Amino acid sequence: MPSRNLADRLEAGEVLLMDGATGSELQRRGVNIAAGATKDSLGVWSATANVDAPEVVQGVHEDYLKLGADIVISNSFWTNRPRLAIIGQEERWEEYTRKAGEMAVAARDSVNPEAYVAGGVAPPGSGDLHTEFADQARVLAAAGVDVMLPEYVGTIEDCVTAVDACATAGLPVLLGVRHGTIDGTMQYGDSFADLASALDGHKLDAVLLMCTRPDPVSACLPKLREAFDGPIGCYSNVGYYTRNPQFGASPTEAWHTIDTSGCPPERYAEYAREWRGMGAQIIGGCCAAGPEHIEAIRDVVKGG
Repeated sequence: MPSRNLADRLEAGEVLLMDGATGSELQRRGVNIAAGATKDSLGVWSATANVDAPEVVQGVHEDYLKLGADIVISNSFWTNRPRLAIIGQEERWEEYTRKAGEMAVAARDSVNPEAYVAGGVAPPGSGDLHTEFADQARVLAAAGVDVMLPEYVGTIEDCVTAVDACATAGLPVLLGVRHGTIDGTMQYGDSFADLASALDGHKLDAVLLMCTRPDPVSACLPKLREAFDGPIGCYSNVGYYTRNPQFGASPTEAWHTIDTSGCPPERYAEYAREWRGMGAQIIGGCCAAGPEHIEAIRDVVKGG
């Protein structure tokens, strides 16, 4: 367990390095992340790896920590009832969620006890959002995570619900907002000023842009900085939007292909420098941003 509170470090103005992708990195390492997927749906994404390939999941966390990550995100993105119901495993949601938290904590404890584990949870797409997030938050807190990260949230209403639900765990809360636009707005055209207004008075320690390509992140960060007076940050998708035309060719065929040619590690480091200059205090990577991207941005994030 880290000796310093994450929220205190952010309030003091520190800049922290977050890890990179988990799902696409598991895919790179040969793990089947296509369970329950169809041509139109990601299925349960990387959730099944917590049971089917725990050593690989923990290895991903450890590799990011060895590169200097201050924050790693548990592999609990879609370990909720509605998502696991796709493969008939909804009754095991607590097991999948607990294992995600425990593996991330074990990795942290073995590599860098001063790093933080964020309990990552994403909207299930059905069911009651508050209930699913609150239940996952409870299990992840019991597993030892240090902070909650409701992520991949798109609407202002869902952002408020997600923050309030995760706050019930009694831990700091970071919010991951998905798919910012090149026009500097949220996914559905809402302004970051409206988001900040809706979140005013709610327990929230930072707002992060995520699953957004680098150029839209650069367009959105100044808007977020202007609107929100707390810590901000980002973790970007660097090449995981192309649907795989061969999907379904085999049981392990991934729904997306990984193509980082448009944003190799050295280019990502340039973006990271730009984002730090815009006020980002947490910088990491999302889809397709692997260890090589985190290594490339480490000195920029930690050294200025």
